[in-house]
Amino acid sequence: MQSYDVSNDRLKNGALTMRYTKKHYDYNLVIKLGIMMLAALLLVGLNEAKGQQFIVDDAAVTTERSFQLETWYGEFESEFIPAVAVTSWLEAGVALAFDTKDNFSFAGYALEAKAVTGDFEETGRAFGLFAGFGFNDSSEFEEFVTYVPYSQLFMNGSSALHLNLGLAFADNGEEWESSIIYGARADWGVHERFTILTEVFAENDDFGFQAGGRFGLIPGLLEMDIMYGRGFEDGFDFPGFTVGVAFTPDSLW
Repeated sequence: MQSYDVSNDRLKNGALTMRYTKKHYDYNLVIKLGIMMLAALLLVGLNEAKGQQFIVDDAAVTTERSFQLETWYGEFESEFIPAVAVTSWLEAGVALAFDTKDNFSFAGYALEAKAVTGDFEETGRAFGLFAGFGFNDSSEFEEFVTYVPYSQLFMNGSSALHLNLGLAFADNGEEWESSIIYGARADWGVHERFTILTEVFAENDDFGFQAGGRFGLIPGLLEMDIMYGRGFEDGFDFPGFTVGVAFTPDSLW
């Protein structure tokens, strides 16, 4: 039985990274990769793509009366994240986590929900509230995360600032620990097909950063984010290198 502990939780887009004690399972790598690319196979021909592989979340939900399938590959962990917009202000989703360094073995999952006060891309600013319940690969409840995201446009609407503040509670096997989580992110719109992404995040006094770019491979259809991040202190290498894609269709009903 192999032990694996993630000490710095991931907040990105409500995609909760769980602290967990992981049992070893011999999953077929081809099957794992197939699951993670299901989004691309299902949604070719749909539009309004919004990729996001961040730790700092935005105060936004996916398209109303529609869904989003997001998948990303990380140096330490990879996830497949389907989500549906129940209303124009409420989104619910599931994050399935896989241990990249252990042949993509199943690591756990999270049930997530996010509500927002409006569409910040239309109003210029918005607040939100996120809640995530994390479970290990044996479906044991091990973590709860909640935070308030705030988003605001700047530079004539070409760029956006996102702020997060919240709490994380995790079961370490003996008792529940609590942490303060916070961060700031800026999306710098450079070109129709390219955005520079930068963020700084923290859990208590452990700080890290992540930066990279968003590429509009097919504007309005397919976007890809390529990111690299780590902690400011030695030994804090998470999240490392990540690549992700996401597809979001227009309203379906």
